[in-house]
Amino acid sequence: MNRERILTALENEEFDGINHTYEPYEGYGKNESYQRKMVVIGSSIEVTTIYRNKFFDGKENTWETDESVETLSGDSAVDFVEKRPYYFKQVRPDLF
Repeated sequence: MNRERILTALENEEFDGINHTYEPYEGYGKNESYQRKMVVIGSSIEVTTIYRNKFFDGKENTWETDESVETLSGDSAVDFVEKRPYYFKQVRPDLF
């Protein structure tokens, strides 16, 4: 994998529009889970993590949902691509 060429392709917006939703992951207890969504917008990668937690409020089970969004660019975006190259490889196989 050529990090410099991937960074250049990302800055040139050649990966724009790639998105993927990763399967939900169960947390430590069966009442917790999280899921990640990735979308490439221009020259940055937006990673949304959705946390879900179920708890009993005294009357019924209640779900609590929280989202955090992280925008990656530059070397941090290339690190993300390096860990999850599959969807990027489909667009530019010559870089991998």
